[in-house]
Amino acid sequence: MSNVLLCMGELAVNPYFVKEACMHLYSIEELCYYVYNNAFLLDDNFVNEKLIEFIKTELNLEKLADQIEEIAGKKGALSNLARILNNEVGYYSENEWSTLIEDIENNSKMSLDVRKKVRADGLLNAGRFGKAMEEYENILCDLTDNDEQLIAGVYHNLGVCAAKMFLFEKAAGFFQKAYENYANTESYQEMLLALKLSYEPTKYLNYLSEHKESYEDSLEVERKMEILRLSWGEQPAYKYLKEIEQQKEEGGPYYESLDRLTDDVKGSYRGYVNGTW
Repeated sequence: MSNVLLCMGELAVNPYFVKEACMHLYSIEELCYYVYNNAFLLDDNFVNEKLIEFIKTELNLEKLADQIEEIAGKKGALSNLARILNNEVGYYSENEWSTLIEDIENNSKMSLDVRKKVRADGLLNAGRFGKAMEEYENILCDLTDNDEQLIAGVYHNLGVCAAKMFLFEKAAGFFQKAYENYANTESYQEMLLALKLSYEPTKYLNYLSEHKESYEDSLEVERKMEILRLSWGEQPAYKYLKEIEQQKEEGGPYYESLDRLTDDVKGSYRGYVNGTW
């Protein structure tokens, strides 16, 4: 029975909506889980009056809410929230909370632009490409430091987001801007790859002929494309498509299976674009 966790407070009738993650929290344990796994998306503003009121009235944890109220609006509020949750709720081990608090405090030492990029990178890594693009574009609009490498990194990741949503020509433009701000091989090759995926073959070859300096990088792009082609045969989606084709040959529910697959792909894509995936 050592793995059993006793829950505190009550389950909320009216959950707390976390705008950054487009999700609802119903318990103090869910709050611990969210803070622990998403601290890179948060800052001190996460500790606000609405959160305190939720803990006090919906979870019926008035003493805990009073403690959190004392740190709200002050520097280090997020790391102090983690300390309070560690002391009063637990849920994670002492070492896990300590590591989290250290990470939060290290993040707070970064410049505002870097912290924003770390937050956007987290959204990108979580597959929330539309929301990540919005964050990256906000960074470019509100830059406080003319750091060419940082700007290039933002443009590069904008290109990754666009490519993940099959907006290859748009992605190529972002990768090009990344390269122009801070020349690096990766951004240049990703630009060529995006162009190859967006252009007709003749147009792509014409581009290469007009840019002789792209020759070596274009060879690397072809090598990467071949690796992707070979790995595609091992993907679950490819195997499922083969199963559907077999159904067609055997007179099975071919069109129904195809409709299900199409609906799944559409749903996933909408999630990527809207940032709710």
